[in-house]
Amino acid sequence: MKDQKGNMGVIVSFVIVIGLIGLVIYALMNKPIKIDPLEGIKGVDNAQPKTGGEEAQQQGQPSEQPLQKQEQKTMEPNKNTRSLNNFTPVSKASKLEKIDTVVGTGAEVKAGATVSVHYTGAVAATGAIFQSSKDFGTEPVTFPLGSVIKGWTEGIPGMKIGGTRRLVIPADMAYGANPPGGSGIPANADLVFDVELIAIK
Repeated sequence: MKDQKGNMGVIVSFVIVIGLIGLVIYALMNKPIKIDPLEGIKGVDNAQPKTGGEEAQQQGQPSEQPLQKQEQKTMEPNKNTRSLNNFTPVSKASKLEKIDTVVGTGAEVKAGATVSVHYTGAVAATGAIFQSSKDFGTEPVTFPLGSVIKGWTEGIPGMKIGGTRRLVIPADMAYGANPPGGSGIPANADLVFDVELIAIK
């Protein structure tokens, strides 16, 4: 009788352990993926893939570990179409345009700086917003200018803290033929960003 009770105790313990393992696996598999608010402005090379070291050397910056494809996050498609405020769609952006809608009064951004900003990005041909940093919360996003698309690398320097600048960016200074998967950005699309400069790091 004692042996039977002992065996029952082992079986019950085994079932409980298996159940807990199952719950942990279920929780991990259904964990929500956190979308990166920098996904809409991360730099890409539209010609030929380069390692992080090659790209950094070309920009005269320290080499960083290259991003592996499987580690890159995919932006969620924009389900509710919104339009960029006070913007008239343009069929073609022939050059980078920098329009200061609010001139800042603080320190000025230098080339290669690390900045904290809020931004809203849209497709220039339609004005449809594909991503806004404010959709991810109240905190601004922070990044070095050497790690984003060329339109930002060249378009942000000269801004002053507290200012807002509109960047109209030709496709070859944005994502060209290789926009982020699921971003809602068409291939070879000119882009427009409203950028509010919060801080320089």
